[in-house]
Amino acid sequence: MNKPVVFLFACSVFAGTAHVASAQSQAQDRGYINIGWGVESGSSAMTDTRTSQRYDETETITTSAEFTSGSLFDVGMGLRVFKNFTVGIAYHQEQNDTESTITGSIPSPVFFNRPRTLNVTEPLNRKEMATHLVLGWWVPIGDKFDVMVSGGPSFFRLTQDAVSEVTPTEPGGNFTTVSASVDTTERSKSVTGFNVGADATYIVWSNDSVRIGAGGFVRFTQASTEIEMLSSSQPTDVGGVQFGFGARIRF
Repeated sequence: MNKPVVFLFACSVFAGTAHVASAQSQAQDRGYINIGWGVESGSSAMTDTRTSQRYDETETITTSAEFTSGSLFDVGMGLRVFKNFTVGIAYHQEQNDTESTITGSIPSPVFFNRPRTLNVTEPLNRKEMATHLVLGWWVPIGDKFDVMVSGGPSFFRLTQDAVSEVTPTEPGGNFTTVSASVDTTERSKSVTGFNVGADATYIVWSNDSVRIGAGGFVRFTQASTEIEMLSSSQPTDVGGVQFGFGARIRF
């Protein structure tokens, strides 16, 4: 069973068990504003290989990079439209930096069939931005605590550095070792995915028109796209399991 199915099942079970408490204490809030910070847990490995001719032999260069967990900023707002059903919008931005490992087999200009080994690294930047349509169901549990389960489509914008050119160089002119000049290019892609999540809020202060609290969230969001690398486009995933905490406003 994959992650989205498990997550939706867990949310459904929770909402069902909280139904009685919800009937006893229906929240009167018209809408919400959420501001939070958190971490996105996910990984995407990318590898590309280019072969060409150098000194009448085959040259092979491979670039690889793995993007893992990164910190994120999240903000969202929504309105109650029917009973406890809400419609809202959320936005998150996540930064994830890594290094590309560049390896290769580079022929020698002096000796036949005695290639040199290339091994260098290059820093890469990656920024993920996404706007989420959030269709939610509020589950009040008592007067100060509530949970909202939600889901909907997500619209991602990915901006990422990619190694676009590797030019072998001969440091010192001794032809026994090899290095490389590395060029990177910023690639951008837009892609549509999905999101499912849950957000819990505890109210710490209120008056007749607004309630202010703190809360935490967990969300699974994902989409797939391709990024042009050294010689071809390679698949990559955006999103992942996100969790964090922040301020909550009810009005």
